Amino acid sequence: MLLRLIAILVLAALIFAPITGYLAATRGRSFWRWYGLGILLPFVSMFVILFIAMRAELVDEKARQRPAGPRA
Repeated sequence: MLLRLIAILVLAALIFAPITGYLAATRGRSFWRWYGLGILLPFVSMFVILFIAMRAELVDEKARQRPAGPRA
């Protein structure tokens, strides 16, 4: 039972760590730092980087929708 749990966690780390690193790199963050975080906390790091990416997209979208004001 314990060996099966460890195998699942190792497999999750091997799957989620590169994905987390890639998502971070596309957002201008350090690939290796997020890869390491993905190894240590595979599920948590994925949710954190997805939250950061969605928040950045929302900020970019609001900036595009903001009308240009009068220029001095």
